[in-house]
Amino acid sequence: MEQDIHDHRARRAVRETRDLFDDVAGVYDRTGVAFFGPVGERLVRLAALRRGEAVLDIGCGRGAVLFPAARALGTGGTATGIDISAAMVEATRAEARAAGLDTVGVLVGDGQAPGFPPGTFDAVTGGMSVHMLPDPAAAFRAYRRLLRPGGRLALSAPATVHRPEPEVFGLRSIARAAAAYAGGSGVYPYGEPFGGARHARAALLGAGFAEVEIHQETAYITARTAGQFLRWTRTHGMRRLWERIPPDRRPGIEEAIGAEAQARSAAADRIALRVPVTYVIARTPPGPPTPPPDPLDTADPAEPDVFAPEEQ
Repeated sequence: MEQDIHDHRARRAVRETRDLFDDVAGVYDRTGVAFFGPVGERLVRLAALRRGEAVLDIGCGRGAVLFPAARALGTGGTATGIDISAAMVEATRAEARAAGLDTVGVLVGDGQAPGFPPGTFDAVTGGMSVHMLPDPAAAFRAYRRLLRPGGRLALSAPATVHRPEPEVFGLRSIARAAAAYAGGSGVYPYGEPFGGARHARAALLGAGFAEVEIHQETAYITARTAGQFLRWTRTHGMRRLWERIPPDRRPGIEEAIGAEAQARSAAADRIALRVPVTYVIARTPPGPPTPPPDPLDTADPAEPDVFAPEEQ
């Protein structure tokens, strides 16, 4: 009975997350506010991608990790992104084509259990995505099976700030609103991402990874004005919080967030908010090479939500 309830809640959370990101796909990470892009580029550097490798990006969104990964891999590599949101996949697909990224493939897929053969990839990445999955430990086991010997798993997640006061996106006003209106939403981590460094390390080692490195770095959310920052908060997961706040309460919360963003900015001429980010890098044991199947060949050609690079 308890397992049935857990499974029902997990399915409902997946549906809600899919619908949320379908709604914001057109504007996600496209408002001129810098955060997901720089964090994605940093994750690609930490993943130590090499030219010619095959990479799977979990929860690829609008390509914050996927596109710099493709450029790092060169023309001999493949970068495959999966996302639960069909609208996000469609937008990212179009952008990859427009940018001439012929080695990029974008699929609708489940980040909890990606449907690829074992040993398909040299690296699996997940920028600001895997911490939102219902069961990250099970996902770690799935990613381990997908990786070749000597492969890497590279993840980023927002680091939880509790002291001296809780913060979300560098602001206490957002944390207070989230605590009041978005409890259990699944978007913001109320504990440490992946259950904390000790728990994450144990889960990764238990999944079969041989080396695990977990550390935090400071990133910045930068916007021209507080108003631009506020608009940005409605274009990603925080939109769920705004939807839960009663309309008559929103103006006061907006005012508090805007004022705090200006007061706590690290720059005088723009908004620059310090945000801690957790990075997780895990490696599989070395071993004999695995024959490299083409990840894009695993797609069902009858499935309309699947994209593979077109033949020229």
